Amino acid sequence: MKAILIVITLVFNISLALGECVHEKTLTGHDLKSMNFAGQSVYVETEGAIFKLVSQIEIQDSKLYKVQVTHSFKKTKSSGDYNSKYIEYYGYPRLNQYLKEKAVELKAAGLNLRNIGKSIKGRNLYSITPKQMKSKKTILMFGRHHGDEGTANWIIEGFLNEYLANKKFRDVFQLVLYPMINPDGAEAKTRYNANGRDLNRSWDANPKGDLDEIKIVHGDLRKIMKKVGKNIFIALDMHGSFTKDFIYRVKRNYVSIDFYNLQQNYIDELGIYDPWQAGSFQLSNGDPGMARLVLINHYKKNAMTHETVKNIPKRNNDGRSKNTLIDQGIAVFKSIQSIY
Repeated sequence: MKAILIVITLVFNISLALGECVHEKTLTGHDLKSMNFAGQSVYVETEGAIFKLVSQIEIQDSKLYKVQVTHSFKKTKSSGDYNSKYIEYYGYPRLNQYLKEKAVELKAAGLNLRNIGKSIKGRNLYSITPKQMKSKKTILMFGRHHGDEGTANWIIEGFLNEYLANKKFRDVFQLVLYPMINPDGAEAKTRYNANGRDLNRSWDANPKGDLDEIKIVHGDLRKIMKKVGKNIFIALDMHGSFTKDFIYRVKRNYVSIDFYNLQQNYIDELGIYDPWQAGSFQLSNGDPGMARLVLINHYKKNAMTHETVKNIPKRNNDGRSKNTLIDQGIAVFKSIQSIY
């Protein structure tokens, strides 16, 4: 039994190094209590996609638990503390500053910056959409379902900068962007929102079944989908992973071989422009409460999750910086421009 437990623990810890934004596993209470989670924070799902630390849950040996494990050693007391070790953390104040800086350009490009509602703690939930929706190719993009995945917003900035600067591209593509879905989590530097909820497990086919901030975002998106839904060519959900850059896409038999190839074509194209993503992907049919799964299953859209390392040391051997993250946003722009 001890040998089996060692093997299980080893496999579990190896899988954490493969690049997931979080490691998820269903475990019996017995296995959960037996495993070694040194250097990691362990959260257990309770009702409504709310995750609590395992120490806060009374674990029963025979019961099955859905578990999320994150690296705990990345936590810091403040943005200043974080920024002394890692590439500058992208928080809610930075988003407000950036949107203020871009206000004139957004207006000139025919885009509306809207406050569509409030987070649990009263922070603004923004959307960027055309002032007039047209029947043309549409890009849908989400940022920060998970609050602590700050690198995603630097990439979004790079993409939006390029979008605003290129009228020829805008004449072909319109943009629907929700830049920070979880501002409370962003400020707390936690994956979850202020209710302890995983917002990328909180989508429902019907917005009435959505939870917390997702109810606001999906409700707004639903209205937009009625106008441009058939014209959405690609949907990208921007996230951060543990150790590598990659795209989450569904498995070959999930929809059809044509759909599989559609996603593969984009991944290959992005790999041409982004040396860190470099065509890497992971096959995952995910959780039905994920944004990309709702978009695939219920809206029949080409939806993928874009993962970039969320904690990049300032001193790294790859030459990565805030500017290279912004460059990755430009790579997203160029790949869409090239393939669609």
